[in-house]
Amino acid sequence: MRGRVALVSALLVVAGCSAAPDLEDAPDGFTAQVMQYRSKRLTRDIAIAISNGTGSEITLSAMRLESNRWPESVDWAGTESVGAGFGTGIDVDPPAGTCPDGEDLATVAEFTYRTGDEERRSRVDVEDPYGVLRDLVDGDCGEQAFEAATTVTAGSPQVRGDTWSATLDLVPREPNDVVLLGFAPTLRFAFGPATPVDVELPLDQPQRVRLDVVMGRCDPHVVAEDKVGSRFGVRVRTTDIEHAYFTLPLDDAIRASLEEFYAERCTP
Repeated sequence: MRGRVALVSALLVVAGCSAAPDLEDAPDGFTAQVMQYRSKRLTRDIAIAISNGTGSEITLSAMRLESNRWPESVDWAGTESVGAGFGTGIDVDPPAGTCPDGEDLATVAEFTYRTGDEERRSRVDVEDPYGVLRDLVDGDCGEQAFEAATTVTAGSPQVRGDTWSATLDLVPREPNDVVLLGFAPTLRFAFGPATPVDVELPLDQPQRVRLDVVMGRCDPHVVAEDKVGSRFGVRVRTTDIEHAYFTLPLDDAIRASLEEFYAERCTP
């Protein structure tokens, strides 16, 4: 009996430590691209859309996603069957991107999968046809430059009629070449005319701007599906990035004030 137990244990150890399949070319029609669901626009939530244009079902068991603009890879493990002619999406929580180093953005996914009776492993170039990942990593680079260049201090909010308003003081931390190009509204919060949306303000000197906010959309489905809230966009230009977009850093008290302003005026 002891011999049988020892043999079973040894077999389990060998099975658990079995080597991954050798790398080989992916079958024609097995493709991947970066996508972002419409409801998650302006967030960091992305997905890898996998298309099975081969003639056989593919069952995915692992994915390692790498980019030359990420400091580390992203790993996924699970079971996802994709029939011939169909596709699927794997959600990804991407790390903060790095600034470009003279190379074009490149992203590769290494898949472990089964097709027929064969376990395979292949590397597939991940396309970015809509610029989702490019915008994300460029935004990360711009945000890092912005945070290093300036501090943002919001004044006490005031509500006058249908307008919520607060000043934003942008004070340089150090000499820099960052230029503010403007702010961007969200679906639920629109901007009044005093908010700078298309400007060129150098942040190597103190700047005071006004954030005037008015009601945006109040449709029930917009309110129910909104994933952005009051995360207004910031657009900047840096020495590395011509146009970077990221979220304006506002503290919780300011965001709570905005939500209170909205709730008092929107009853979908």
